Parts: sequence; C-alpha cells; structure tokens
Amino acid sequence: MNTFIFQSLPQRYDLREKLIPGEKDTWYATRYRNKMKPGDLVYFWMGGDDMFHGLYGWGEITSAPYIREEWDSYGVDIVYRSKFEKPITKSKILKYSNLSNLLLFRAPQASNFLVEPSEAKSMIRLIEKFGEESPKNL
Repeated sequence: MNTFIFQSLPQRYDLREKLIPGEKDTWYATRYRNKMKPGDLVYFWMGGDDMFHGLYGWGEITSAPYIREEWDSYGVDIVYRSKFEKPITKSKILKYSNLSNLLLFRAPQASNFLVEPSEAKSMIRLIEKFGEESPKNL
C-alpha cells in the first residue's frame, strides 16, 4: 500500500467544508498516478496562506487513475474516512523530525505527493499524538 498527500487551496477547494467522512469525491492525479491504486491511503492537506496550512483528514483511493475529459487531466476517486477536529498544522508537523523533510515541504507546487514508508508510520504516530483518528488499521 502506498501513502499520498493530496493538496488543495482554500480558494479552489476548501477542506473545512468539503471533507465529509463517508463522502466520495474525485481528485486530480497529476503526479505519481502510476503508483496509485485502490486501497492506498491519502492525507488531505490545505496549502495557500500560512493560516490554512495543515492536514485536515484522510481517506482512501477507490479507483485506478483515469482520464477526466472535462479536466483535461487524470483523476482518481477517493472516499473520505476521517476529518480531524483540529487541523494538524504545518508548524506542528515540522517539529516532528522524521516529517520535516516531506516532499510537500521541499517542493510544494503540486497536487499529489508520495509519502515514504517511514514517513507514513510517523504520520500515524503524529495523528494519534494529537488525539485524532488514525488510519493505522486501513
């Protein structure tokens, strides 16, 4: 199983309103789509202004990537599984040494980011540390 971070911007797709556990959605699959498959874990990150930076929840990929003609790009279907009570902010994540070098922080100008296996384990520990529902049993 692979783990990804999918990034949105509040002016385009505000996770505070759109991330609803149990709801299905489609996200852009622009990078790493050759590694995406049903059952993979996805964390949802909101970028943009510093006041929004953070993890807002997680879900699961439910389809292989496919061309979305109306997007002129690839998409992948997901289901939202958990929305955090409070976003886990960038500043909190940067204090966690194994996560301070996430691809999301090194090259943030993308929609999809692959998370290394050791980082994925650290993400679960971080989420649990903040009392949020983790995907460890996914």
